[in-house]
Amino acid sequence: MSALPALDKTPRSAAGARQPSRASRKGRIGRVPLFAYWAVAPTLLTVIVVVGLPLAYSFYLSLNKTNPITKRWVFVGLDNYAGLLGNAEFWGAFGRTAYFAAFSLIGTTLLGMVMALLLNERFAGRGFLRSVILVPWAMAPVSVGVLWSFVYAGNYGALTGLLNDLGLGNWALPWLGDGFRALNLVALTNVWSQAPLTALMLLAGLQSMPSSLHKAAMLDGAGPLARFFAITLPWLRPNLLFISIIATINSLMAFDILWIMTRGGPGAATTVVSWLGYLYSFQFLKFGEGASILYCLTALSFALAIIYFVVLGPRRSRRPIDGVQDATTGPWIPVDVSARRTQAPMVRLPPPRVRLRLPRALERTLSKGGFALAAILLFLWSALPVLALVLMSFTPASDLIRTPPTMAPSAFTLDNFKTVLMPQLGSTFSTSVQAKRVPLSLANSFIVGACVALISVSLGVFAGYAFARHGKSRFFSASLWMLLLTRMTPGLTLVLPFFIIFRGFGLIDTRTGLIIAYCSFLLPLSAWMMRSYFEGVPVSLDRAALIDGCSRLKMMWKVLLPVVRPGVIAAGIFCFLASWNEFLFALILTSTPNAQTIPVVISGFLSQAQFYEYGPMFAASVLSILPPVLVAFFFQRYLVQGALSGAVKG
Repeated sequence: MSALPALDKTPRSAAGARQPSRASRKGRIGRVPLFAYWAVAPTLLTVIVVVGLPLAYSFYLSLNKTNPITKRWVFVGLDNYAGLLGNAEFWGAFGRTAYFAAFSLIGTTLLGMVMALLLNERFAGRGFLRSVILVPWAMAPVSVGVLWSFVYAGNYGALTGLLNDLGLGNWALPWLGDGFRALNLVALTNVWSQAPLTALMLLAGLQSMPSSLHKAAMLDGAGPLARFFAITLPWLRPNLLFISIIATINSLMAFDILWIMTRGGPGAATTVVSWLGYLYSFQFLKFGEGASILYCLTALSFALAIIYFVVLGPRRSRRPIDGVQDATTGPWIPVDVSARRTQAPMVRLPPPRVRLRLPRALERTLSKGGFALAAILLFLWSALPVLALVLMSFTPASDLIRTPPTMAPSAFTLDNFKTVLMPQLGSTFSTSVQAKRVPLSLANSFIVGACVALISVSLGVFAGYAFARHGKSRFFSASLWMLLLTRMTPGLTLVLPFFIIFRGFGLIDTRTGLIIAYCSFLLPLSAWMMRSYFEGVPVSLDRAALIDGCSRLKMMWKVLLPVVRPGVIAAGIFCFLASWNEFLFALILTSTPNAQTIPVVISGFLSQAQFYEYGPMFAASVLSILPPVLVAFFFQRYLVQGALSGAVKG
């Protein structure tokens, strides 16, 4: 008699399915490994402490009236918010904010779309043009404000000088002297600075679109416009959703450019809600009223984000029966608007129209000529202002204020750079206080930027992995949305509680304080970007490493990190650039050269209002944009193909 088989003692469910043993459940909570919770814990704890608590403290401030002299706090509940309902100053700022945001959103979207469509074509010099277009976005907003404030300067500005050189001096105006014109010019400056970011996000979507879609439509007789509206726009819907949110939030939070160019003037013509909140908080020292204004701005950001999700978010559509075609309306073409979607929405092409065709050779020539003209105009739009800044940095100070103005300098000089880098070798006016702060401020910017990038990427890698692998879990899904909401919080809402809390802990005017403050908005961004990268890595790679005996930590270090290295580099670049260019937190949280960064020092030149400071100011501005420009030229491949394509993914 043969031996009976050993009894299987593995517990089974009522249906007879095997249940995992206790050993197999070790290290897991539900179906999520314990490692995932440990991976995301540092990021979540940091965000809760650095963002959540100050945000709650800011809301508490908005419920009080404070007197910083007597240090008395009086709880008033919602009275500060109720007072805004009858505050004509607030509603005026609200209207200007809506106009500024709408101008910026429409301008950046349209211009960014043109840039993306142009850069999506193959032509000689595409990489160079892409790098040039990136420069305005990579520049610090303070440097952008310095540049364009001098371009629009009335009697001696670069724009007036250019008109004089072209014999059109009678067209010159006091560009920022009229209120409505000043608001439009500041909004146009914001578009110039932010449109490249929109272009890169759209370019990432265009480069992921299969060419077969357009080829099939062309065979059916669809023209360029029909293909754009029926194929390209539906494909870019997720990109446009992300762009709308980012562009709106950036315009609502606009502060740096307003500080440099107009400071809310002339009169109150450019006083938007963010500037009004700053005035109440840090000039009038009405912390409660200022916090309530900024919280209204935060609520507006959240409300607009929800509206964008409703309007532009993914929608389900019925898939028609394969092979069925409506002869009157044209063919159905499936368009996968996101690589992560399993079902592609169907786009109906309009019927082909009979149109008069030019000879093919003439049509090809006109197409190439129009394309070349568009490329030249985009190059001039992006490069001319930057070249003007470089030119002014080599121009003697006396030439910068001469009247009538001209763009042609009488001579070129290195004195401006000597003044900011080597005061002992500089010009006669090398005693500038601000100029002597430039070298240390450059060092502070580099140290703070490097530390913030290192911290954000180190924690963001682990959090991104956990979100990518377990994003459908309720805990991780809610945590991911929490991180996204922190990115939508205006910086001014956080800087007020940071100022009060840091003052109590002795972190004012320290690089440590800046690093903590910068991590508040860059750590969520890093985690979000790394999540997108890990989503592109097959889960089978994890399983293979675990089967081979790797621990999860060793799997991350030895197997996954080499695969997502481009994403790590891209996230580090973004975090460093954002830290280098940050102005608001550094302005409020620093007061001496010990911790001041280069954007704060550049803004200090304008406060001195001495003519001989203009040359060193432009030289310092050129030095401040060198790292971003070098990144734009040497790392643009990472920015285009890596970080942005990941950041807008589903």
